[in-house]
Amino acid sequence: MAETRSEHVRYRRFRPAVPVARAKARAVAEQWGLSQIAHSLEWVVTELVTNAVVHGRAARESRVVVSYHLEDDVLRVTVRDWASGTPRLAVPPAPAGDVPESGRGLQVVAALTADWGVTPKVIGKSVWAELPTTSTGGAA
Repeated sequence: MAETRSEHVRYRRFRPAVPVARAKARAVAEQWGLSQIAHSLEWVVTELVTNAVVHGRAARESRVVVSYHLEDDVLRVTVRDWASGTPRLAVPPAPAGDVPESGRGLQVVAALTADWGVTPKVIGKSVWAELPTTSTGGAA
């Protein structure tokens, strides 16, 4: 029978939450026997939580919720925030152009996951990404 697991973690919406969320992502991967995707999961959570914390406008003291859901051979991570704005992939700079210091987070997410997307909410949004837990299929 396929294994199903879920976990939800709430963070204050401020920059120090990012390394805490990153460490928790690694801990979830290790606890769930998914060490083969721990590094990718860390990066995905780092980028999505950073976007939720840094971009958009939300009420002071608002929260970010990171949810992990494992079903069969796919781990879905969702970052929910109550901020305005919709994340979009940045257009890469021209080869001879300057490389921007920010704006590449979703490109990292797209490269490390099998799929990702944004689900708009009445207030805010959820950004989700799926990582295969096996070596077949996907970019993990």
